[in-house]
Parts: sequence; structure tokens; C-alpha cells
Amino acid sequence: MPLPIPQVVRGTCLVMVAFGLMLGLVVQVGCAGRVVRARRLPARWQAADVSNARTVDIGRLSAPTVKSTLIEPEDVVDISINTGIESNAQVAAVPVRVGPDGVATLALIGRVQLAGLEPHAAEQEIAKAAVERSIYRAPQVTVTMRKKATNQITVIGAVEKPGIIEVPRGQSTLLTALVAAGTLSKNAGTTVEVRRHGDVSTAGSAEPGAVRLTSAQSDAGADALVPAADAPAETIKIDLADLDDSGGRNVQLTDGDIVRVEARDPVPINVIGLVRKPGQYEAPVNKSLYVLDALALAGERSNPWADKIIIKRHVRGEAEPIVIQTSVARAKREDDSNVRLAPGDVVSVEETPQTVSYNVISTIFRFNVLAGGSVPLF
Repeated sequence: MPLPIPQVVRGTCLVMVAFGLMLGLVVQVGCAGRVVRARRLPARWQAADVSNARTVDIGRLSAPTVKSTLIEPEDVVDISINTGIESNAQVAAVPVRVGPDGVATLALIGRVQLAGLEPHAAEQEIAKAAVERSIYRAPQVTVTMRKKATNQITVIGAVEKPGIIEVPRGQSTLLTALVAAGTLSKNAGTTVEVRRHGDVSTAGSAEPGAVRLTSAQSDAGADALVPAADAPAETIKIDLADLDDSGGRNVQLTDGDIVRVEARDPVPINVIGLVRKPGQYEAPVNKSLYVLDALALAGERSNPWADKIIIKRHVRGEAEPIVIQTSVARAKREDDSNVRLAPGDVVSVEETPQTVSYNVISTIFRFNVLAGGSVPLF
């Protein structure tokens, strides 16, 4: 004689619960090994904190800049001198290039130091030199800026508009270069490298690391200065996140510098186990990702009784992966248990006796509903 449905269900329930308990024990034993709890995770195994490059105050990169009207070496200025003899129509402005030493050579008058002067101060300096050298008695001098000396800077990497930019030498700072390149892109890291061929200086300089300059016959003119062939290359690394808020940093660029902004392309994080949408998820470039964040990306838990979480992490220098154990309940209560994830981590929401029991109860409940009756579980 066949058993009544309640007895069949009761027997099935006992079998499934027993099976669930055994499965839970197997799961627990299977996790034994090189396991460390999240609260006791050594610093060498912890994921590095991620700084958001786009929220870093790059204004701290600014350096004192030269006023745009201030005369600098290599600038070209227009100079006109009215001695009182010529008519106004006969007074023509003559373009004069300021030398690398800041001195301009003027017809008849000779060498005059102009670098570091405003145009009106340069007018007075030229007039003074002309009178002292008995060239003119009371000359009227006019100085206007024709062309500022510029530096060509190459900006590459994680910026919006990479390429070669041209900036006035007095404004050749890292901040200016980044702004001219459209500032940082979405995948930018916080590390910036500046590569140059040593320090630009005059030939024969005895300073350590100085670059000897040679004359180059080119379209730029016979007096164009270029680094000597054996000029030592130099790489300067700046971490935007580590800059001192109080003091700033004087990051001055020179002609020919190459600025490279680090681009981040982190390995995705895998979320598996008792979640609604298991799969690979891209690690954010500019912010840290934690265990609870990963669960949210994966649509939360598929089993409300699921609590145990295992994180498998490959650590550089370690022969085997590290297994970190935490739980949803602890992660919600304790910051240390809400583990910061590293690129490539595998996050697994584990089966436990509780989750198996929940599945058994859910199955019996569904079976009872389909049977159309009220069946006591035990």
C-alpha cells in the first residue's frame, strides 16, 4: 500500500536535510588549507588602496609662473628708437631676439640685459645704455613683445588629447601641460613620468649632471643649441596622490620633455557561487572595490541564508594563492571584514549547511504547494 503524501514528504525531508548536512561538512572540509580570516590578514597580502586620479587636486602641481609680459631669454621683441631727428614715419620697429644669457644686442648701442624686465623697464634700460655710451642724447625707446619663447612638450598616456603642445617657457609647468592636453582621462592612474635629456645649461658647465650644448646648423639657425649626443637621460616620477597638500611641488618642464600619464587597465574580478549574476566584473580604475561592492555588482545573494565568503587572491612573490575568509554579516559590521579587493580576485559566496537547509525547506514548501495540502515538515 503506498504511503500517504505527508509521510512521503516527511521522509524526503529527512533524507534531504541529512544530505545537506553532509554536503555542508564536505564544503567546510574542502576549504581547509591556507586560509586566513579577513580580520587577521597581513599587510603584505592586502590589496593596495586605489587613488582616484581625477579627483586629485592637480593644482598642487603648479609652479610659480612668469608673467606673460616679462621678457625672457629667447623671446623676440620689437624695439624702435626715436632720436628726435627722424620723423615718426621713419622710425621703424626692429625685431631683436634676446639671447640665452638674457642679453639683446642692438645696432650701435651694443649689448643690453633685458631678460627679467617688463617692456617699460626695458625701454628705460636701453635709453640709459644709449646715453651712457654717448650714442644718443635723449632717445625715445619703445619695446613691445613680438613672440614669446616656447617649449615643445610631448604629452602621452591617459590624457584626453595626447600629442605635442607648445607652451610659453615661463608657463612650462606640469599643470600647464596636463591642462593643455585636456587633463586626465577616465582610465588615468596617479603616476606621472617626465622624461628629459638632462638639464639644459651652457657649454662647459661644471655642475653635476649638466648637459653640454653644441651648435647645430639647422633651419632654426646656426646658433640653435641642442643637447650633446652623450647627454644623460633623466626620468622624474611624480605620484599625484602623494603630493604634499601644504607645500605643493615645483614641477617645471623644459623644451623636449616627454610627459607620460599612467593608464590603468586592471584585471577583472570574478564573482561566483550563490549570487544572482555570477561572472566577471571590471575593477574600477579610480576607486577601491570591496566585498560588499562585488556582491552588489553580482545582483546580491541568490540564497538569503548565504553568509560565508571565500576570496582567492594571487599575491606577487607567493607560490600559491591566498584564501581569505569573511562573511556578509561581519562585512556589514566591521570594516576589516569588508575586504578591499585586488584585480584578479575570485569572490565565492559558499554553500554551507544553512544554505543547503534553506534549499531543502524551499523545495519541500514548493512540493507542498504543488501537492495542494498542508504538510508538517517533521
